[in-house]
Amino acid sequence: MEISSDEDEDEDEALEKRVRDAAAETLVTWALLPNTADARHRFDDHGSDYLICDVAGRRIRVAQNRARQGELGVTGCCVWDAAVVLARYLEWADDLRVSRTKTQATATVLDAVRGLRCLELGAGCGLAGLAAAALGGLAIGQSSVDMARKNSVKECIRGFKLYSSSVLTLCCIEVTLTDRDETLFLLERNARNFAAEHCQDHRPRRSGKMSAAVGTEATCCSPPCARHLDWSEPLELDHPETPFQVILAADCLYSLEGAAALAAVVNALCCEPESAAFGAKVLLSQELRAPEVLESFLEKVIRAFRVSRLPSPPTLEQAAPCVMLYRLQPRCTH
Repeated sequence: MEISSDEDEDEDEALEKRVRDAAAETLVTWALLPNTADARHRFDDHGSDYLICDVAGRRIRVAQNRARQGELGVTGCCVWDAAVVLARYLEWADDLRVSRTKTQATATVLDAVRGLRCLELGAGCGLAGLAAAALGGLAIGQSSVDMARKNSVKECIRGFKLYSSSVLTLCCIEVTLTDRDETLFLLERNARNFAAEHCQDHRPRRSGKMSAAVGTEATCCSPPCARHLDWSEPLELDHPETPFQVILAADCLYSLEGAAALAAVVNALCCEPESAAFGAKVLLSQELRAPEVLESFLEKVIRAFRVSRLPSPPTLEQAAPCVMLYRLQPRCTH
């Protein structure tokens, strides 16, 4: 489905709040936040070793490292509300795509990830990326790659270079989850567990043919992979044959330094012609904590991206008023 007419554009405007000024957007969203503390932690469960989230008829069981949750400066050990909201938004978009109900959120339909190559930044436990895998996102990547250092993010982001031949034996690894080294072990574990439980149809038989497990669909779930990507480090990334089309980021904004690093990465990935994700849109889900962090991030991306506020998915069991959803569409492709 393509949106090109003035009528469709007007419909998009009515369905979304266009973000044109970073400071004004931050003030509005902060003013709308509820005062009560119970508005947070609607879906997360930091007291458990696992969080369960149902997406597209698949029960995703995500391991957490709650023992490290309280450590200063440690992130990505537990699932937060923003990841659950983003996972449900992807599911809602896919449901609308299947039903083709044009009267319902036309732009949201275009956020369906089925058949697209997806990259999750700051994945933590990886729930958003695993939801994309459950919905049929596509990508190729590797785990535990040795990254060569360069002088700047802009110069070095050029795609994902495959150093491990083992990745080539897998059948179309389709969603790539990324985070820092200290989180990578947990991320890899969740990717392996997801593949073992939901992607049996991609295991090769002894005869060399692909086997389809009972109750699975060979076309709807490809094994995700986890790999190292630290925003604070220069990274060498080669241009893939097919660039990533969707970038996911859930609850990645904690500090001004982190906001600047994330802005630099998405600008380089999405707006550099030879990058790994040139022209890719970014779906960002963020729990609002410090207004200056969100404002700083928006200021750094708003010139290169059309930023839109997205509706909260109506399929949530309860409202998540502290979580905001955004779409960042690169201006360079329009």
